[in-house]
Amino acid sequence: MNFSLSEEEKLFQSTAHEFLKSNLAPIAREIDTEHRIPEDVLRKMGDLGILGTTIPERYGGPGGTMTMASIAAMEVGAADPSMATAVYFLLVTGWSHLTAKLGSEELRQSLLPEVAKGRRFLGIATTEPGGGSDLAAMKTNARKEKGRLVLNGEKIYISGVSEAKRTGGGHLTLMKTDPALKHRGLTFAYVPINSGGIETSVLQNMGRMGISTGIISYRDVDVPEGNIIGEYNKGFFHAMLGFNYARTLVSAACVGAAQWALETGADYIKKRSAFGSPLAKYEAVSFEYADLAVQIEMVRNQVLKAATLLDEFDRGGDVSMRDINIAVSSCKLTAPPLALEAVKKVMMWHGALSYTKDTLLEMALRGVLSYVVGAEGALNIMRLVIVRELLGPEYLPYR
Repeated sequence: MNFSLSEEEKLFQSTAHEFLKSNLAPIAREIDTEHRIPEDVLRKMGDLGILGTTIPERYGGPGGTMTMASIAAMEVGAADPSMATAVYFLLVTGWSHLTAKLGSEELRQSLLPEVAKGRRFLGIATTEPGGGSDLAAMKTNARKEKGRLVLNGEKIYISGVSEAKRTGGGHLTLMKTDPALKHRGLTFAYVPINSGGIETSVLQNMGRMGISTGIISYRDVDVPEGNIIGEYNKGFFHAMLGFNYARTLVSAACVGAAQWALETGADYIKKRSAFGSPLAKYEAVSFEYADLAVQIEMVRNQVLKAATLLDEFDRGGDVSMRDINIAVSSCKLTAPPLALEAVKKVMMWHGALSYTKDTLLEMALRGVLSYVVGAEGALNIMRLVIVRELLGPEYLPYR
């Protein structure tokens, strides 16, 4: 496998890097304190093809690949280490990619051009108050009635509730449509958050403050059948494919945040002296730096492998879902903890300074932790996926 970027990918990376360095990085702290990503920045990201990277040109997007989307995610994670912009990016990019593949033509035409230009939010709603990993046990349900689904239930810890309300967007929502079939009786559909019968509230997170997290309650909400993603009662499988796209972008953003932390640390340990020598001369520090640099490069290559496999799958190539599941789960299992470890190590190099808001390190710590505790899939779920694919489903604990 060739891990070098093509000339087109290098140009895209350079464009994204320069724009985000000039327009996003200087306002990262402001995003954290003001609890909002400026709309003009999102729209400029859309104009440059950084947002909604994979949306096809016929639906107003740049028509990029998952590899290019992963490159963009790394740059976003490095420019805003609070992860707020990274969360926004991976949601609208990853789930618009699934919508472009499986959504109805009517839904694609009405939704994707607005998402591509940063004018409408698109997210994912699967987690419920009773749990997030056991999707087959969900209680949110829908019944068919005259060309529509009537939706009832509740979702929690959903990113982008306020952003969806503000922009007229919504979430791809998983619902139970045939309880007797368990996970084979779920349907995935786009539900605009301003639909009648929806109530929302916002939770107070400890980090990634620039994007909201909340609760969505559905009471007899009408969902047109044209909003169904893929096939009726096939939603579990469609959602799992979507999570492969989203988890790859999560991992890429964490690589970006880890790289930002390492570069921040390198700058500090070369300038800060103790006992007459720069900190970088002490092996207790420089060896940690070397270990982190190697680990970040390893995980970066993991991400590029996963993205490459997904691109091959999207092109209809000869790639197995088993290989994709292993590659993506490996990324999601390793990238968030690595980002957390990188930020923690660099904070320790900084000492007491890092425990103040005079650096962005405390903001980064709060942000990357969200992906360690479970957003877009708990780490132990990633282990279960790998066990299932390598040892066989008969070795899963719930079989």
